[in-house]
Amino acid sequence: MKINKKIKLDFPWFQKNKGWTYLDNSATSLKPKYVIDAIVNFYEKWSSNPHNSDSSLTYHALTMIDQTRDKLAKLINAKKQEVIFTSGATESLNLVSRGLEPYLKKDDEIILTYGEHTSNLLPWMELAKAKKCKIIFAGKPNHVPSEQDIIQSITKKTKIIAYANISNLLGYELNANIIGAGVKKHNLNLFVVCDATQMLPHKLIDVKKANVDFLVASAHKMCAGTGIGMLYMKEKYFNMINPIRFGGGMNNNVECNSYTFASGPDKFEGGSPHTAGIVSWGAAIDYLNAYGWDKIHRHELMLKKYINQEFNKLKNVELINPKAIYPIVAFNVKGFNSHDIANYLGHKKIIVRSGLSCAKLASYIINEPGVIRASFYFYNDKNDVDTLIKTLKNIKKGDIIDYVI
Repeated sequence: MKINKKIKLDFPWFQKNKGWTYLDNSATSLKPKYVIDAIVNFYEKWSSNPHNSDSSLTYHALTMIDQTRDKLAKLINAKKQEVIFTSGATESLNLVSRGLEPYLKKDDEIILTYGEHTSNLLPWMELAKAKKCKIIFAGKPNHVPSEQDIIQSITKKTKIIAYANISNLLGYELNANIIGAGVKKHNLNLFVVCDATQMLPHKLIDVKKANVDFLVASAHKMCAGTGIGMLYMKEKYFNMINPIRFGGGMNNNVECNSYTFASGPDKFEGGSPHTAGIVSWGAAIDYLNAYGWDKIHRHELMLKKYINQEFNKLKNVELINPKAIYPIVAFNVKGFNSHDIANYLGHKKIIVRSGLSCAKLASYIINEPGVIRASFYFYNDKNDVDTLIKTLKNIKKGDIIDYVI
């Protein structure tokens, strides 16, 4: 596979939207032509249901799913049979929370942080309500949570720890290996759930070193199609946890009054899969591997350093997360509402996000009702930073009113 030296040439979005600056990568990433071609090729050449293995052509769809499963397993150092395809990280987290319900009792504790995306918050709140458990928020208000905050929150009543190892709003990292080592030191029988949705586009994670029981991710954050996600589940839990999707493909035998589950990932993948999405993820992994994960990380570190340098020159802007490692920039313009600024930037062809970006409790960390989030990826460059900085520098009061709907 050939990677363009000018990386943006690999992404048709930039050719189709000239003059626009895309800075909403934490929400979803753009797709390279290589991935788009893989999707088109599937629909044009194969376009079959992988549950049909009665011909070599239709069987190929199943082979393509198997290949992507293997690629994902290698990315996170898991067994292939431990990778379950879902519709996204949200379904993955709901599957885990529903599956763990029988193993919790009244007054058990679930450790979260204030920085969690609602997908890693509401399923646990529902579980706590159903089982009369207690939610413990690691850390304290006005304070970015740390690995030690989580480890020190563990008690004899702790049953679940669920955390995002990169914040989708503030870009800080919770090192999964440190948390995993701390949990192991306690030697307690608890479940560790890692939301790696924001991590995997930027940096790989080893589920064995991290000592996680469950890990979730979404394809569309890492240059693949929408509507497809992953749940890594330690193999030992497959017989303990029930699926949340019942139907074709997830059963072995069905009688009038009984049925049995299929084994392995099939048990949790009921119904016809989003094969094109899975194929796109396989292609995206090939593309990212060819580009190089170290290269991605180095570029983003350089970009974040440049971003901080340029933001510090702006007298009218407050940078909320200057210490964040990853290229997610949370800021506010003094005297303006975050939604008004994002709307203004949108009319200037700069795509950002405003509010709390689904991290609804992050206001406890930053003491702000909302921020503007500009999130960068490896195809962004200094010119994108300069465009944003120049526009922010020139904002005047009357400009905002023109764009308020």
